[in-house]
Amino acid sequence: MSGLILVADDDEDICLALDLLLSSAGYQVVTVQDPKLLMQASVQKPDLVLLDMNFRSDTTSGQEGLALLEQLNAEHIPVILMTAWASVELAVQGMLQGARHFIQKPWHNRQLLQLVKQQLEHQQLQQENQQLKQLLLPEETTWIAVSPVMQQLEQLVRQVAATDANILILGENGTGKSLLAQRIHQFSQRQQASFIGVNMAAIPETLFEAELFGHEKGAFTDAKQRRVGRFALAHQGTLFLDEIGCLPLHLQPKLLRVLESGDYEAVGASQSQYSNARIISATNADLAQMVHKGQFRQDLLYRLNTLVLQMPALRQRKADIPALAELAITHFCQKYRKPLMKLTKEAQHQLQSYSWPGNIRELNHVIERAVLLSHGASLDSSALVMQGMVVPEQAAVQSLDLASMEQALIRKALAQSGNQLTEAAVLLGITRHALARRLEKYQMQGV
Repeated sequence: MSGLILVADDDEDICLALDLLLSSAGYQVVTVQDPKLLMQASVQKPDLVLLDMNFRSDTTSGQEGLALLEQLNAEHIPVILMTAWASVELAVQGMLQGARHFIQKPWHNRQLLQLVKQQLEHQQLQQENQQLKQLLLPEETTWIAVSPVMQQLEQLVRQVAATDANILILGENGTGKSLLAQRIHQFSQRQQASFIGVNMAAIPETLFEAELFGHEKGAFTDAKQRRVGRFALAHQGTLFLDEIGCLPLHLQPKLLRVLESGDYEAVGASQSQYSNARIISATNADLAQMVHKGQFRQDLLYRLNTLVLQMPALRQRKADIPALAELAITHFCQKYRKPLMKLTKEAQHQLQSYSWPGNIRELNHVIERAVLLSHGASLDSSALVMQGMVVPEQAAVQSLDLASMEQALIRKALAQSGNQLTEAAVLLGITRHALARRLEKYQMQGV
C-alpha cells in the first residue's frame, strides 16, 4: 500500500529511523523537527501524520502536541500520536480529541507498520463510503419536512443532534429511519467524520464479530486479507445499527460490551482497539415486549435508548407526499433516461388519498413503475397503480364482487400498457403467466 506520511518529531534520530522504516515499506515520507513547520508541510495533504506529543519548548505536558492535533483535525488529516510510556494517559486524551491511535516509544517495527497500514485502509474505506452515499435512493438522501409532524421531528432532531447520546429510532418498515439517522449525523458535531451504516438483519451470525469488529488475515478459513470493522470505520463518527431487533440474543452481550467501554478486539487479534463512535439504532420491533419475552437484553436496551425518536408513517405526513413523489420522478426519469415528467393535480390527490402500508419504499416503487410505462410530459392518475387500490371504473364502483373488480383492474392495466401482457403484468404486480391465466379465466383478450 502506498501513501504520503508526515513524521513530526524534534528528535532527528527518530525522524531518520521512521523515514527508513516507512520508505522501505513503500510509503512516501516527509519529516519535520520544528512544530512551527508542521502546518506548512501539511499543505501537501498527507494521508497520515505521526505526531510527537512533546517538543523541546514543552517537554512533559503534551499540550503542544494536543494543540497541533487540533489544527490537523481541522484540516481533516488523520493523526497517530507518538509518546513515551509515561505519557499514555495523555495519548488517550489525544484519542478522545480526535487522534486515530497512538504508539509508544520505543516501538516495535512490525506493530507500527501494521498500525499505519490499518489507518490508511481505514481512510480508503471512508472515501469509498462517501462515494457509495451518492448511489442511494431519493428517500435515503433527501429530507422532506413540510407536514406538521415532520416539522416537529425536525426541531427535535436539531436539539438531540448536538449531544453524543445514543438514539433509538422507531418506525414502520419503509418510513426512512436510515434517513433520519443521517439527518441527526448531519447536524451533530461529528458531521465531518464518517456515517457508517450496517443492517443487523443481513449479517450472518457467524460473521457478526468480523463485520462489526474486523478480522486479521488468516483469522478463519475465508479471511484471505485483513478487514477493518464497522466500529473502526465509525471512530469519531456515527455508527447506525439498522434492524437492531434482529440481533440474536446470544450475540447481544458482545455488542453490549463495546457500547459500555468502547473496547473490542478484531477476530484473530491480540490487541484491544477503541471506538468513540456515536450509536444510532433503529427497529420496527417492540423492544420492550421482546425484553418481556426474554428475546432482548434489558441492559442493552438501556444502552441504546438514551433518546427515542419516532419516524412517522407516510399516511401521517400526507403534506409531504407531493414533494417526495416529485423527487422520485426526477430520480427515475434520470435513471431510465426519460424526459422529466410532471405530476398532475389528480395524481397528487390520488397519492395523498392512499394509505401507503409500505410507506416511502412503496411510494418509490409505484413512481418507478409509472415512469417506466408512461409517455409524454405529465404523469397522471391512470399511471398510478397501488396495491389494493379500487379503480374508479363504473363496473367496479357499482359492485363489490371481487371478480368484477379484478377484471376492471386487468382492463385498466391492458389499456395503459397498450395491450402488452408483460407491461400489464408489471403494473398489476403479477407474472405474465398469472395474467394470461386470468385472461383465459375471464375470457378476456390480450396480446
